[in-house]
Amino acid sequence: MDLKGATVVVTGGARGIGRGIVTAFAAEGANVVIGDMLDVADIAESCKETRALAEAYGVKTEAAAVDVRDFAQSQALMKQAMDSFGRLDVVCANAGVISTAAVTELDPDEWDRVMDVNAKGVFLTCKAAAPMMIERQHGCFVNTASIAGKRGAARASHYAASKFAVIGFTQSLAMEMAPHNVRANAICPGWLGTHMWLDVILAPQRDRGRDTREVFEQMAQERAPLKRPQTPEDIGQAAIYLARAENVTGIALTVAGGIEMH
Repeated sequence: MDLKGATVVVTGGARGIGRGIVTAFAAEGANVVIGDMLDVADIAESCKETRALAEAYGVKTEAAAVDVRDFAQSQALMKQAMDSFGRLDVVCANAGVISTAAVTELDPDEWDRVMDVNAKGVFLTCKAAAPMMIERQHGCFVNTASIAGKRGAARASHYAASKFAVIGFTQSLAMEMAPHNVRANAICPGWLGTHMWLDVILAPQRDRGRDTREVFEQMAQERAPLKRPQTPEDIGQAAIYLARAENVTGIALTVAGGIEMH
């Protein structure tokens, strides 16, 4: 796929992995619509920064407030992309949340929250975009899963379950969309020094008075075969590959520096 002049929609695009995906596509000349929870002040501010980084490449961006758990909002997001740029080429369903708790301690409502954003949100984002891609007989989906979607993780059963669901959904979507010349793939990031890791997963270390960034870097150095964590830019590179790889569909591409090997 030629990405110059293409239209890309990225949910959860304001910061973290989303920012890496947005700027990677912008660097290739694509216009980007960033969907995120813009009613949250820090996310809205991050979105402004991400748009500035992307527009430095000479492309156009738009921001749209979207709760991916709401199908009507997902439909509105895709309509905005079509109204603004007249086409829809790539949809990156990236929005996600995480929390940690043992199964015996996990609140059922928290299970539902994580599943609703991470799994149902991907489904609704893709469902909203699929008719437009079918009509054009063109397009691709790049959904964000996780290495936790390939193996379980203690104290993250709900998160792992949601990411296993993303992989299964993506494979099924790939089968359904193939006759329409539309592809669907997933990316499985490993360890990234984003909000999820530093402020949520490693929160117990912070509570013990340790610097979570230092803990994270040390952990990656000791446990990752390539001796470094992943970055949002690494995930952006993977998204570009999957958008361009015309004969690749239904895969879950691990980007984890060897932490997880399949």
